Amino acid sequence: MNPRLIPRLLPRTPDFDPVMEFPEDIDRLIIVATSAGYQLSPRDAAELWRRHAGEACASWFEVTGQNQDILAALLQHAEVLADEADRPSPPHGYGSWLEYAVDTMETRSEEIERLLLDKPVSRESMRDAVRAEFLALRRKAGEL
Repeated sequence: MNPRLIPRLLPRTPDFDPVMEFPEDIDRLIIVATSAGYQLSPRDAAELWRRHAGEACASWFEVTGQNQDILAALLQHAEVLADEADRPSPPHGYGSWLEYAVDTMETRSEEIERLLLDKPVSRESMRDAVRAEFLALRRKAGEL
């Protein structure tokens, strides 16, 4: 089997840095989010507001208006994650639940099905394939 080539993730090169150029706006975004009970980093605030401005083909909007309108704009482009303290930690030896799921995935039924189709595949080769896909995703996400 031949290895696959895929495009390497290109580093994002923004034309400006909103955190440095608009610190008052970033502070306002963070204040609005935290007063509503959310955690928000300066970089994430900048990215969410850039996406909001991008809907109107703009690179940046001044942060003005009512707090609830600003929060609605942020939430429209955000993914809300549970607080770390509310989530159980992964089993000992694993950095995440996804790593645990990859290492402990059930392969018995797939192995049996392939045996019956006369296309045997070992459980370890299935796990190796999943680990390779997982590593490729982590590389693409810039984690490795």
